[in-house]
Amino acid sequence: MNKPVREGFVADEPVAKPDVDLELDATPQPEPSPPEPEPYVEKWPIKVKLMNKAIRNNKGEEIRELSFRQPTGADINRNGLPVRIDVNGDVIMDERKMTLMMTALSGVMTPFLETMDPRDWASCAYRLRNFFLPVPDAW
Repeated sequence: MNKPVREGFVADEPVAKPDVDLELDATPQPEPSPPEPEPYVEKWPIKVKLMNKAIRNNKGEEIRELSFRQPTGADINRNGLPVRIDVNGDVIMDERKMTLMMTALSGVMTPFLETMDPRDWASCAYRLRNFFLPVPDAW
């Protein structure tokens, strides 16, 4: 019925060894690599919600979301490149050029964008930032 409790590393009953001699293969099998994720593809237009303060659009309507179309080389030609990489590899954002670029891509005039809450402005700028950086594989 009840077996007495035994302390230590003493087995209650002898363990039988298997009849088959199991040898492990000396060469480790490579683990299957996880499938590579599909590259992220930007979907345009990009929509950014204004979380802190609504602004007015060109018609005088209050809006809480900005929609940005895909930039072109002509936009950079007219407004300048809003981000650059310095010699240390740091990304530097030119705020004035970014505001002009946000104006061109959203269609909302600059004076209205300048009334944005700074946190909303930063959300828009950082959402657009990577599109103006070079692809490392290309250079």
